Order: sequence, then structure tokens, then C-alpha cells
Amino acid sequence: MLSFKANHLLVGSKHILPLPKLSSHQLRFLAKEIGKRGCVVRQGAGSVTATSQGATVHLEQAGYCWSSTDPCDLVLPLVPDLLSFPKERVSARAFSQMYFSSFLVDGVPSVKARPRLEAASNWAKLRAAGDCGLTPDERLAIARLVSSADLVGPLVTDFPIDGSSPMVIGRRMYYRSVVSGPEAGAALREVGKTKRRNCYVPQDGVFRNFGPSLAIDYSSEVALEAGEWCFFRPE
Repeated sequence: MLSFKANHLLVGSKHILPLPKLSSHQLRFLAKEIGKRGCVVRQGAGSVTATSQGATVHLEQAGYCWSSTDPCDLVLPLVPDLLSFPKERVSARAFSQMYFSSFLVDGVPSVKARPRLEAASNWAKLRAAGDCGLTPDERLAIARLVSSADLVGPLVTDFPIDGSSPMVIGRRMYYRSVVSGPEAGAALREVGKTKRRNCYVPQDGVFRNFGPSLAIDYSSEVALEAGEWCFFRPE
């Protein structure tokens, strides 16, 4: 039986609840069930908004919800039903594109991670607060990718190594570090957990010298290991 550990984050003024990436069937289910709870529901392309008593909850198919107030009481009672949905079959390429986009940087094949929260302004707010928003499925996908390399970086770490450059975010000390692939994969932090030594994805999410085929190759392993954090079956 699948189980789900909820992690409620306060990022700036936003209450954020990371969720598994949702199929279109699951998103429609959420819209229908939330509507039964007296909310005014609007469904757009890949998203649902639910408004009640002046508060609006935003649900994204990419796998999270957020609001100016705590959304847990509205959303968490529906999670057991979400877990009962069968996994949706997708191609390995389509699955990898949920987590990475690929392009060239100065002629070098590179991939850009596409995390739910660990990007843009959220990234800096999470580092300043000492938190992490990388979900278990994202950590698995990125860890599989970087662990195959000799060296990865610069990443952001909370520990110094030879050649690290210090950086202060908020009042916290971090380091730009080039880390061995296996260590980066093992130290990559995820939401709700911390280790003695932690790595974080770079703010721009870019990993150089990685081609898209590598992410595709690991798709089946990531989907299987992600368990309740993945409702897709790459083929």
C-alpha cells in the first residue's frame, strides 16, 4: 500500500504543499472533489484554482499547490484517493522531459532541471530559511544523472571543499563547489530531510556536459523508486 508524507513549507508569504506530478485525470478529480466542498473552482491548462471565503488555493499539475493560507485541510484529505489512481503510461522521453530540458551552452550539451520549487526566487528564499523544496522524485532523477559523472558543478553546498567559493544567503553560509558525481548524488537534499553534508541544485538548474539521452536511460529506474511520488510509467 502506498503512503504519502506531506511537507508543508512557508516560502516568503506563500504556503506551499508539494504533491506528486499529476495526470490530467487526477487534476480533474481534484477539481470535482474540491468543488463539492463549497469552493468556487476554475480549471485552466494544467492548473486548478479553488476560492472560498476570500482565500484561493492554486493546484498545479506539475506537482504542488500553494496559497496565502494553509491549503492542507482542503487538499490532504483527497490524497488517499489520488494514490489509488493507476499509473499513466508515457514514453521514456516524455517522462524525462517532466524533469529536464536539454540544450547547448556554448556548444556543450547540457540539461536544465525543472524542479517544482527549487528555482528562481523560491530558491533564494529556501536557502535563506535553511529549507529545501526538492521533492523525492526530483532528487532521484537529478541524483541518478549527476552520480554518473566524475565531477559536477558548480553546485551549492553547505560544506566547503578545496576550491569552494563562499556565499551568504540571508544569514546562512553556503559554498559554490565542484563535487564528485557520486558525492553530489548522495548529498543532494530533499524536502523534509537534512544530512550532515548537503548539496543543492544551482539556482539556474543547469548541469553542463550532460546529454538528454542519459536522463532518458534512467527514467524507468526513477519512476519505480519514486513510489507514491510518481504516477507515470515510462516505456
